[in-house]
Amino acid sequence: MNLDEAESYIENYLNNLPDETIYELCKKMCAWKDDVLTECPAMKCPDGLSDAQGKDILRFISVSDIYIYRNPYDKNDTLFGASVLAGMQWEFEDGIEIIIKGKEVLEVREFLGYGEYAIWEEK
Repeated sequence: MNLDEAESYIENYLNNLPDETIYELCKKMCAWKDDVLTECPAMKCPDGLSDAQGKDILRFISVSDIYIYRNPYDKNDTLFGASVLAGMQWEFEDGIEIIIKGKEVLEVREFLGYGEYAIWEEK
């Protein structure tokens, strides 16, 4: 993709996610955070993070990288997807990977780095 397409996707999709998408993103980030803290109850984290729910989680997140992809299985597909890498203010060593297709949040997980192959299913 060219730079104009990437900038357009960021401006028109990622920077303008609908409220229901933000709600779903926060819900998935909180569920992932809760799972990690359940597995590692002694992990140090800043005040308020362990109890954060909904949009409160956003103040503990920092985006580091955004990778934008086309469908690797269908070059005519005009929908873009993104792998958004973020960190959280805690001792967990791996970052968060947020997988988005268009404006839909598919998954929030520990960074695995599968890129476009995590966004589209091979058909």
